[in-house]
Amino acid sequence: MENSVTSGANGGTWSISAVIAVFNPELELFRQAVASVLGQSLPVLELVLVNDGGSDEFRSVLPDDIRIRVFSKPNEGVAATRNFAIDQCRGEYIALLDQDDFWYPDKLAEQTGMIPVTGGPCMVVSPVEVVDATGVRIEKRSSRALAKYRSRISGGDVLEGLADDNFIYSSTPLVHREVFRRVGGFDAATRPHDDWDMYLRIAMEGFPLHAYPGKALSVWRMHESNESRKRLAMMESKCVVEEKALRTGAAAGIAAILRSNLALDRILIDNLSYNDGDYAGFRKSIRRDLPLLVKLHSSNGRGDRFAGEFRKRARRAVMKSARRYLLSFLPFARGQVQSI
Repeated sequence: MENSVTSGANGGTWSISAVIAVFNPELELFRQAVASVLGQSLPVLELVLVNDGGSDEFRSVLPDDIRIRVFSKPNEGVAATRNFAIDQCRGEYIALLDQDDFWYPDKLAEQTGMIPVTGGPCMVVSPVEVVDATGVRIEKRSSRALAKYRSRISGGDVLEGLADDNFIYSSTPLVHREVFRRVGGFDAATRPHDDWDMYLRIAMEGFPLHAYPGKALSVWRMHESNESRKRLAMMESKCVVEEKALRTGAAAGIAAILRSNLALDRILIDNLSYNDGDYAGFRKSIRRDLPLLVKLHSSNGRGDRFAGEFRKRARRAVMKSARRYLLSFLPFARGQVQSI
């Protein structure tokens, strides 16, 4: 079984391990995720499930399929669990799936069709569809996700788009195992943006990133427990990723994108203090952070295709923050600008 390969439509042969990090999943959603892996038109070599210190109840919905391999470990979080799972994989390519998402049946067949028949270390990504907890498509979120994906993969330089903002959902990538060996594992210190951190490292290392241009091949399920609903944690971890990427010595153009977006993200975090009523803390952080954003907005140091959008967002953030700074001294007026 370790040497099993599957022939693809483009004449290539593929050995694919699917990975799901498991922690007390909703059983029906988890059953759907597993079924979507085992039902691929291009069959997987194996499905590696790693229980991250949770209940074993998920085993009750697993089908009798020799491709399923289950491991257990102490609770460490999804980043460490994915790393453990990747170490167990026997396939040449590794496909990641979250426990409450699922793939469409031709996901792997379409993605492998993007890889040259000679194979080799690379990453393949594709669009995602967004559904609610019951599986109903969220039209606006799906349309925005697709539009963002297409804008980031257009123009040739995918790294430029990825540096500007993450457009790759965690249940879409197909990655050659050599890529993980060379760039290292997922970094728990960047959670919940550990996936974006990984994709940036892969792209900055120079590995080919093949972007499937067609329909959504994966489904991301949005519900109350999704970590992306925790705004402050998401913003803070985004800054950690940007700071980390800058420390690695990114090329000048990529560094300019990261530096300007980091300055803007810090202002957005400062404004969360205002929303929470911490006006003294807001004034202190704005005095510290706003001058840099004003400088970067005015310098025209970015020449990438997303620079115009950055300047629009930065201008709005500067005006909003300045207005709030003045109003933070007037208790009777503070409530009037919470949403401005």
